[in-house]
Amino acid sequence: MQKITIGDESVELDIAHLPLHEGIALQRATGWRIKELGEACAAGDLVAIAALAWLALRRMGKDVTFADIESGAYPIDLASINVEVLDEPSPPSGGEAKTSPPNA
Repeated sequence: MQKITIGDESVELDIAHLPLHEGIALQRATGWRIKELGEACAAGDLVAIAALAWLALRRMGKDVTFADIESGAYPIDLASINVEVLDEPSPPSGGEAKTSPPNA
């Protein structure tokens, strides 16, 4: 999971587990599938970073299109974008949740 900060607003986003409607919107806007977006972001691709910012802005409730970001109609200072990878909690050992035995 990533914490994406744009300016002074932040949102958590896990691109590996996007809801279907966000994945479809991403693919229609960029032509990329989710895995491709992750790889392109890791490589520093600016279109991918713009797509990630767009998804984050939508989660923040901003009414902005991907075309608005590409054209500069909704300007974003590249230096204002910060992506922090959050640690995922470790799964319980053995793949099962630990529970207390029931009271007899």
